[in-house]
Amino acid sequence: MKVARLHGPLTMQVDEMPAPEIGPREVLVQVARCGVCGTDVDAYIGKQPRGWTITYPFRMGHELSGTVLAVGADVPTVKPGDAVVADGRLTCGYCYYCRRGMWSACQNAGYFSGGLAQYAAYPFPNLVKVPAGVSLAEAAFAEPLACVVNGQAKIDVAPGSVAVVIGDGPIGLMHAQMLRHRGAYTVLVGLLDHRLAVAERLGINRTVNAKREDPLAVVKEVSDGRGGDVVVLAAGSVSVLKQAIDLAARRGQVLYFAATLAPEVTLDLDLIHYKELRLVGSYDSTIAQYEDALALIRACVVQVRPLISHELPLGQVQEGFEIARRQEGLKVQVDHAL
Repeated sequence: MKVARLHGPLTMQVDEMPAPEIGPREVLVQVARCGVCGTDVDAYIGKQPRGWTITYPFRMGHELSGTVLAVGADVPTVKPGDAVVADGRLTCGYCYYCRRGMWSACQNAGYFSGGLAQYAAYPFPNLVKVPAGVSLAEAAFAEPLACVVNGQAKIDVAPGSVAVVIGDGPIGLMHAQMLRHRGAYTVLVGLLDHRLAVAERLGINRTVNAKREDPLAVVKEVSDGRGGDVVVLAAGSVSVLKQAIDLAARRGQVLYFAATLAPEVTLDLDLIHYKELRLVGSYDSTIAQYEDALALIRACVVQVRPLISHELPLGQVQEGFEIARRQEGLKVQVDHAL
C-alpha cells in the first residue's frame, strides 16, 4: 500500500509498505479522507508538539474517515462496508483515568495515525460508525470537532451572552458555530479575509480582521462595554493568549484551546484576579465526543463542508501541507479516491 510519511522537516514522501494484518479484535479500514490539521503542520515544519515523539520517517494523519474492509473474529460492532471514523488514541483501559471514563487522559496511552495511508488497522473500540446523511468528507471532521465539543463542555454559555473566538481557522469556525447555536452573540477575530467571509456565510454575527480593526473596541461595542462573557483561544500564540484575557469581561471565561508551544509565558495574572476570570484548558476528546461530533454534523448544527478548501490525492500530500502551512485556504483534505 501507499503511505505518506514525514522524512524530515518540510519533506513528505509517499512510500510503499505492506498492508496491515488484523488481529481478532481489530478492523481493517480503507481510508477515504484525511484532513491536515495545525498540529500536523507544526510537525511538518520541524516543531515537536507537546506529547508527540517524532522520529523519521514519521506517520501523521489523524482526521480520517473510511470504509470497513475486514473485521477480526472477535469484533462485534462493525462489519465490512460500514462507514467509520477512527480515534487514534490507544488506551490501556485499566489506569486511574481509564477506569473513570477519562480516556483522553490515559496514563499509558499510545497513538496511531493511519489517515495518510491507503489502509489502516484499528482496535474495534476505536471506531465510530458514520450516521446516514453524513458524507465521508464531512465525517473526517469528527476528530477536530470532537475536540471542540470537549472544549465547549467546559464553558457555560448563557443565551444572549457575548462570545469571542480568536482564530479564523477550521477550529475557530467550528467553535463559533457552536457558540452561535448555544445562543451567544458571536464575534470571530482573525487575519484572513477569505476565512472571515466563510464565517459570515455560516451566520457568525460579527467578524473582525485584526489587521484593520481593533478587536477590543469591537467587542466593547457589541457588549455594552463589558467585554466577552466567553473568549475562546483558537489560535496558538502567546500574544493571542494575552489578547484573550484582555477581551474577557468581568467574571468572564477564557477557554485555552490552542497551545502556544512556548516553554514559558508571561501573563498579567492580576487581570485574572481582579476580573475574576475563569481560565480553563482543553485538550483532546473522548470516543463518545466523536459520536457527538457526527451528530452535530448530521443535524447541520456545525457545517463542515464549507470549511474544505482543497481536496488532493495522496500523491500531492506535500503540496497539501504547503497549502496548509501558507494558510491559503481552510481545511486541506487528502482524498484517497483521487
